[in-house]
Amino acid sequence: MSVSSVLGDVTKTLVELLKNQQFPPNSFDITVQPPGENIEATQKPKINLYLFRIEENDFAQNRDYIPVGTETMHYPPLGLNLVYVVTPHATDQEAGHRALGEVMRIMHDHAIIEGAYLKGVLEHSLETLKVDLCKFNLEDLTRIWNAFNQPYRLSVCYLVRIVFIDSMLDRDITRAREKENQHA
Repeated sequence: MSVSSVLGDVTKTLVELLKNQQFPPNSFDITVQPPGENIEATQKPKINLYLFRIEENDFAQNRDYIPVGTETMHYPPLGLNLVYVVTPHATDQEAGHRALGEVMRIMHDHAIIEGAYLKGVLEHSLETLKVDLCKFNLEDLTRIWNAFNQPYRLSVCYLVRIVFIDSMLDRDITRAREKENQHA
C-alpha cells in the first residue's frame, strides 16, 4: 500500500541506492535539482537525478475494485511510471563520464529494486520497482533540455515502474445472500 508521498520516496530510494552502491565509495555526490538550476561544479563529480515526467502505466489501468470484507469494495490504486533525467556535473569532463558510467552500472545491477533497498513508505512493503534505461535519441534529449531553456548536456533517462498510489475511495456493496430458484 502506497500513499501519495510515494513519489518522493521513490526518489529517496534511488538517491540512497546511488550513494550506497558506488565504487569506489563516495566517488560522486547526488543532487535532485531541476536541470535549469545552477549546480556548482566541484572537484568531486555530481550526478543530478531529476524526476521530469510522470505518466499513467498502461498495464495498471482499468483494474477492478478490490474486495475489502464482505460489504466494501476499494477503488484500485493509480499505477504510474516515473521518468528521471540523470546528468553528470564535473569540472573535468572525464570525471563526469566516469561518474555517469558508475550510475549506469548501479542502475543496471539493480534493475529490480525491492526489500531493504526501498525507502520511506515503500519500506517493509511488498512493492517492487523496475528500472529501465530509456531509449531516447538525441532529438528526444534535446527537447528535454529545450523545455528547461538550457543548452544540451550529456544525460540519460531512466523509467521507473510501477509506482502505486492507493485510492481512499470505497464503495459499499450488498452481496447476494440467498439463491432464488424460479424453476420450481
